[in-house]
Amino acid sequence: MIAYIVCEGITDAQLLQRILPKELLNDVEIVAAGGLSAIKSLARSLIVRRQVPVVIVADADSVEPNVIHERLNSIEEIVKSVAISTPVKVVLAVPSIEIIFFEDILLLSDLLEYGPSQAQEMMNLAKSQPDKAVSKFLGQSQKNKLINQLTNDDLEILRKVPFIQEIIYFLQSLQETAKV
Repeated sequence: MIAYIVCEGITDAQLLQRILPKELLNDVEIVAAGGLSAIKSLARSLIVRRQVPVVIVADADSVEPNVIHERLNSIEEIVKSVAISTPVKVVLAVPSIEIIFFEDILLLSDLLEYGPSQAQEMMNLAKSQPDKAVSKFLGQSQKNKLINQLTNDDLEILRKVPFIQEIIYFLQSLQETAKV
C-alpha cells in the first residue's frame, strides 16, 4: 500500500474511484470515513499505525474564502501533528465534491439529458448557491447514475477540475518517490 485516500462518504469514494486514473490507484485504497470528524480520526490512525501517505478529500461546506482557509488549516493541523515525515495532503472540494458535475455545462446537459436552458439554470444556481443546486438537481440516485454513466471523455474533462488535479499530482509524486 503506497497511500490511502480518505473521504467523507461512500458516494464520494465511488466518485473518486471512477474519476481518478486507474494507473494512479495501484496500491491506493479509497476509504469512506463517514463524516468530517471521522476523516480526521481515521487519517490520524492510518498515519500512526500504517505510516503511509494519506490524502484527505473533504467538503469545504462553504464558498467563503475565510471559512475554507480555516477548515483547511484545522484539518491539516490535527492530522499533520502526528505525521512527522509521512506525506499528508488535504484537499477541499468547494463547496462539496458534487460540485464537480457543475464544472462543464455540456457534460452536465448530456449526463442529465437536459436542454441547454435547463442546464444553464442549474449552472447559474450552482454559482450563487452551489449547495442548493447540488441537492436540488443531484439526489443520491441521480449521483450514482451519473457516476456510472461517465465515459472516458467525461472522465478526462472531470480530471481537469482543480481539486481532482491536486489529488492526481499528489499521487503522482508518491509513485515517483516509490520508484526511487
